[in-house]
Amino acid sequence: MKKILLLSLSILVMACGGTKTESTSEVQETPQTNTSHHSASIAKVFDAHGGFDNWSKLKMLTYENGGSKTTVELQNRYTRIESETQTVGFDGDNVWVYPPSENADRQRMRYNLMFYFYAFPFVVGDPGVNYGAMDPIEIKGETYNAVKVTYNAGIGDAPNDSYIILSNQQTDRMEWLMYTATFGGAAKDSYSLIKYGGWKEIGGVILPSSLQWYSYTDGEAGNPRGGANLFENIEVSQAYPSMDKFIMPEGAQDITNPAS
Repeated sequence: MKKILLLSLSILVMACGGTKTESTSEVQETPQTNTSHHSASIAKVFDAHGGFDNWSKLKMLTYENGGSKTTVELQNRYTRIESETQTVGFDGDNVWVYPPSENADRQRMRYNLMFYFYAFPFVVGDPGVNYGAMDPIEIKGETYNAVKVTYNAGIGDAPNDSYIILSNQQTDRMEWLMYTATFGGAAKDSYSLIKYGGWKEIGGVILPSSLQWYSYTDGEAGNPRGGANLFENIEVSQAYPSMDKFIMPEGAQDITNPAS
């Protein structure tokens, strides 16, 4: 079964299936994704972005963002994030950083933080996720359909996190994401807000090229928070990447459990 790698969002707020085979260059085929738990409301959103079936066929996603290049093996979420000075990876068992980092907690979050936001709405299509249709929500004078996303107990790193996907009432395409952050296992009462833009058809699915955080207080969206996160050279593939690139190199620091 595909691993559901949820994220704990406290660091972000403060700052703003398949299994491995004995060969590290191959992975086993992941069983067909179960979509029987998808609600009608979330299925409309998936379909507006190319369809969850098309997303499930993909084996690799790459993009450049913030001076780094991210490669994700999508069936098991093995990850490699390369920048000029550092590489962070996930090999299916361990999260690692090379060269070693004094800020292990932050680097532990880095390996799937931006990917998780970037891959919405598809990233919340896996088993163990629940969907609840809500009354429409107004953001900056526009009214959007709303679907709340929550998780079963024990799913991922932060099952207490929740999300609200806001989609265009005519096209069903996602335009905003509201999310709560987890602190010490308990979610905050307030939501943070992201605007999605620059949607592009890539390999049969619709992916964003811009994520912009906004201030959000008492149900009102304010001004942008800093500059937009831009994504370039986005590519997807139905072929697996070389799994060797996810192996923890000699001299790397294991940051799977940085507090231990």
